[in-house]
Amino acid sequence: MSSRGETSVLRQILLFVAETLIIFYVALDSFIIPIFRPLLSLLARLRVVKRIESLIGLLPAYVILVILGALFFVADPAKVYGLFLFGTGHFVSGFLIFISAYLVSLALVERVFRAGEAKLRTIGWFAKLLDWLFLFRDKFLLWVKSTNIWKFSLEIKAKASELFYRFRLKTIKRVP
Repeated sequence: MSSRGETSVLRQILLFVAETLIIFYVALDSFIIPIFRPLLSLLARLRVVKRIESLIGLLPAYVILVILGALFFVADPAKVYGLFLFGTGHFVSGFLIFISAYLVSLALVERVFRAGEAKLRTIGWFAKLLDWLFLFRDKFLLWVKSTNIWKFSLEIKAKASELFYRFRLKTIKRVP
């Protein structure tokens, strides 16, 4: 009997750890994306990027899919590796790898996807998968935002923003 009880407690602990890690990752994502948003907007307006996007839009759907797959294959494991390095005490290298992978993921993957989305949706199974993923993402985010950990992270974010704002007010030199 105690084995079954121990399994239940272990399962609860593991589920809590998994939930915390997932929410931490989503919360981290919500903190990092706004930092890079101005850079992404600038990047999207560049003539060379617009030209590359138009060329991507001319490619066959499966070629665009292979390009996306290659970018994901590099960027996403690199993010996890960066977090691993950071967690094992290699703060600078972990941070640099994580941020670089985010830049690749946000900039390249998003631009390629946006440029080729119409063609990608011509692949029946991919369009269904994409619709399912977007629905899953939306439901998942609703769940994440209902947790106490998410509410706590929003409080921390608000306090950090307030501290930053106060710091800026104190450090800005006033011109008479």
